Amino acid sequence: MAINGVLAQITVSDLAQATEYYGRLFGRGPDGNPMPGLLEWHFTSEAGLQLWADSSRSGKSTVVFNDDDLESVAARLDAAKIEHGGIEDATHFHILQVLDPEGNHVVFTSASS
Repeated sequence: MAINGVLAQITVSDLAQATEYYGRLFGRGPDGNPMPGLLEWHFTSEAGLQLWADSSRSGKSTVVFNDDDLESVAARLDAAKIEHGGIEDATHFHILQVLDPEGNHVVFTSASS
């Protein structure tokens, strides 16, 4: 097996509300709409996030992003009026956790120095 990329997925019931929220979270709108009920943000040529509309599974997703500058992430979230718990120390990482309006977990991580 030679995996060379990943698209993480978050399942939501209200795609319009989620599009607005994740647009604020990432500072831009989605990059693609490959089919009805599915939106994508592409962060690199090998990594991205999908929002998928499925009310029977919404609010149960977790996605983890690595970002070397959590201070900037926290500042961007503050400016976008997105609540978060601040930067926390974990065993080998710093983390910044967010809950979207449907209860999905979004975690930003950075290696501890």
